[in-house]
Order: sequence, then C-alpha cells, then structure tokens
Amino acid sequence: MDILHEIKDVFTYNLRFTERIARHACHNAFKKTLRDLELVGFTELHRKNVLDLGCGQRYPFALLCAAHGANVTALDISYVKPDILPLLFVLALKHNGFKRAIKSCFRRLLFDKHYYRVLEACAGKELLPFRKEIVFLTADPKKANYSLPSETFNLITSNAVLEHVADVSGFASEVKRMLRVGGYFYGYIHNFYSLSGGHNLGWAFPDENPSEIVPPWDHLLENRFPAHVYLNRYKPEQFEKAFSRHLEVKVFEARDVNHDAGGKEGERFLAGQVAKELAEYARELLLTRSYCIICQKT
Repeated sequence: MDILHEIKDVFTYNLRFTERIARHACHNAFKKTLRDLELVGFTELHRKNVLDLGCGQRYPFALLCAAHGANVTALDISYVKPDILPLLFVLALKHNGFKRAIKSCFRRLLFDKHYYRVLEACAGKELLPFRKEIVFLTADPKKANYSLPSETFNLITSNAVLEHVADVSGFASEVKRMLRVGGYFYGYIHNFYSLSGGHNLGWAFPDENPSEIVPPWDHLLENRFPAHVYLNRYKPEQFEKAFSRHLEVKVFEARDVNHDAGGKEGERFLAGQVAKELAEYARELLLTRSYCIICQKT
C-alpha cells in the first residue's frame, strides 16, 4: 500500500504542477543561477566543464547547459539515462529498486512529454537533441566519493540536493576535489524547517496551494505524514560552516520560491496554536524556503 500511496502523490503533484515546474526549471533554477554566478565572476558556459550533481529525473539544468555549449556531466543516485522505457525499468530496478523503477516509468509515460515541451518553449529552442551530448552517471549512495577525476570541472551545481546529504562536509570536500582551481560551486538548499521543507508534496507551494490534509509544519510536530526521502535536518549555519572548511564561501543568503533574495513562505499559517507549538524555532527559519550558497576553489 505504501507504493500506491507514493504513486498517488506523484500523480497528483505532476497533474497539478508539471507546467509550473518546467517553467521554474528554466526561468528560476537555470537563468537565475547564471545571474547569480555572473555576479561573482562566472560569465560563460560555452566549452566549460559542468557537473550537475544530483541532476534529477528530468535533468533540466544539464540539458540547458548543454544547449549553451557546455561539456556536461549529469550525475544522480537514481538511474536517469534516457533509455527506452523497458530498458529504463530494468536498469532503474537494478540501481534503485522496484519502487523507484515504477515511479520513474509512470512519470515518463504520463507527464514527461508535456514537461519537456514546456521546458523547450521557455528556453526558445529544442533541448532533447542535446541529451546525446551529456554524460550520464549513476552514483553509488553507499560510497562517500564520486567516480570522477579530480580538478576537472569549472562549475559544479547542486539544486535541492544538499538537504538530502548525510555528510555535508564530506560532500563539500568531494566538490573541492573535482573543481578546478578558480572553479565555482553553486548550491540551492531547500530549508528543512520551512513549511515546504518537510517534502510533503501537499505543501510544495504553500501560499498558492496549501494542503487540505497535512497540518502545517507536520514534519516538525507530530510527523504523521513523513517524507518519502531522507532529510538531514541541517540548519543554514551548519551548511555554511561545512562548506567554509573546504571552499571560499562567496554568497550565502535566503531565497524565496522564485530563487530571489528575500520573501517569506507560509506566514499566514504561522499563527495561533501552530506558532505556540513551534516557539522553539526562530520565526525567520520557519518562513525561509531556501538558501543559495556559492563557493569558489581558490
């Protein structure tokens, strides 16, 4: 029954938000990442070696980088190589188990065609032909390091991945090893303590589509609707400290749902009894959706 519940959640989420998340991937996760990187000195993707670390099932950032002339490696603990559906199921089953294989094929069949159509419309160009230029790799989640050469990449990005990493300092050490001197790391962290940070799909967009079933901040209170994924519960200062041990931190700041500085999430829900029950947490921590971190290897 657990897998049926997860598939139902995935179906509902994609049915409601596929177009939105495709637009978000292009306009916010890609274009605003480039905007932020330009401010610290990274101004050109063409011919640069880029690692999309935790690229996700649809790997939009990797596709968009490849379309801009970068040499792209896309790595994830899930099997994401764009094989034909039967082969995808077999290899996803081998690498990630039955549950992930079913969900990956289910999403591919019902939603991915529309997702990529919207993504290409936002980008203003065809993107899927660039899949053949991306190196796809599947990481072993049991290993602390990645099977990639040292001092290779000009840019390593990680979007909504760090909250799932058990050893963040070890992750930062690996990033340092793989970066060339002068190279940049760009991380976007979904704050666990935010209303959406519990990764319950019903609270993906709290201010526009609040859940009618899951109580606000359930993951910090009774946790009656636990996430289907591992979350490390790091606070922002812990992330910043972990990376500062290995790299020069250029930027660390709060971001809203559109990847812009400032802005709060879920303020109207942090009231009454809920506010009393969450009194041990700083209000700003509870209302900040995400954090952006930019580091350089010097």
